[in-house]
Formats: sequence, structure tokens, C-alpha cells
Amino acid sequence: MPMSELRAYAGRYDSRELGSSAEVTPAGGGVAVRFGRGSLRRLELARVSRDVFRCGSMIARFQRNAAGDVVAFSYSDPLLRSQQFTRPAEPGPTPVRPAA
Repeated sequence: MPMSELRAYAGRYDSRELGSSAEVTPAGGGVAVRFGRGSLRRLELARVSRDVFRCGSMIARFQRNAAGDVVAFSYSDPLLRSQQFTRPAEPGPTPVRPAA
């Protein structure tokens, strides 16, 4: 998979349930995921199909919105089942108020 396509997955994702975040970056022909604040090593996952990456029994399935943007992923391994991580909404432009 070209690096330009892998960049669509890059970014920070948050899990409300875990109260934690994950950072996703492109890596080789797949993605690397670092959970929390670097407490765990970087986990490299190879692409197995569109929006699905795997390393052994660890699987990340990315979800897209109607526009085709990557907005979330679910992560599963032998201890966690379908843990949801969602990209924080990007803030829009701040409205400019006229001077009083």
C-alpha cells in the first residue's frame, strides 16, 4: 500500500471506555499503533485488506464516514475485544467578533 494511502490512518484516536488514546502512524506496508503515553512499544500491523491490519492475533479494523474519511478503529487481541477508538473532532475556525 502506498505511503500516501497509509497517511489516511495516521493520527490520534481516543477510547472513552479505557480513558486512553492511541497514536497511529504509517509503517512499512501497514500501520504502527502506540497505546497510552508510550507505556507500550510500538505495535506494527500489516495490511490484510482494505482498512484491516493485523499482527498475529492483534487486529485493527478502521471505519470510514460517508465521505470516506478514516474516523475510528476497533482493536482486538486475546485480552481486549473490539475496543473502540475514535478520532477527536477537529475544531472549526474560530469566529471573529467585531470590535465593540
